[in-house]
Amino acid sequence: MSNVVIKENHLTYGGKAYFRGGADDIILGAIGEKRAPLFKQNYLEVKDHLPAVNLTGVRSTAIEIDASTLSKTDFPLHLSAIVPVGGVPVPTKVDGEVVCTKLRSFDLKLVKFSILPHDLVKAVSQSPQKRQALLDWGKDARIAHEVFLVMAAEVATKFDRDVTVSLSAGVDGVMQATVGGSGAASGSLTVKFAPGVCFAYLLAKPEWDVRQMIDANDDQWSFN
Repeated sequence: MSNVVIKENHLTYGGKAYFRGGADDIILGAIGEKRAPLFKQNYLEVKDHLPAVNLTGVRSTAIEIDASTLSKTDFPLHLSAIVPVGGVPVPTKVDGEVVCTKLRSFDLKLVKFSILPHDLVKAVSQSPQKRQALLDWGKDARIAHEVFLVMAAEVATKFDRDVTVSLSAGVDGVMQATVGGSGAASGSLTVKFAPGVCFAYLLAKPEWDVRQMIDANDDQWSFN
């Protein structure tokens, strides 16, 4: 039985509550300040990103959903799904109701990408300017270290079962994720973390020892 629950303002999975507010602005490794506006959704105000080359140890897996729990009212009018176009997986705008329907039929799936705390600490230590920015933002500083993307089932299959993912900056500067090796001959597949592809995300709150980040603690969605 799936333990995923999708609501308009959050997603729960594995006992964790993930943010959906401002998800269009999020990519893995986004950094900024957590905002909690009165009577509105909490969200990450994105101000920068950790360099893709420093984000190592990334893992991904496809998540099963109990179709009976999905409601079209919990989906925005439009969102991005990574689907094959001419044989190439690209972010494509899709009606929210269509996404809900295709998740029910398993034509689309949710794929979770995540970075463990020790790899996140290493990424920050290798990015001194980003580390300084996080320090300057104080108690509100956060990092997006787990994200959900919507993908066509045939694309999601490549990213299933806790596989290792390599991140890089594409020729257009957009972060991209690759599985299955470094070349087409190895059966690799690459998708772009283009703006708008994030469906939900989890935040990490840095823990500091003087000016060095030493750990990262989950900061989950809540009403506060």
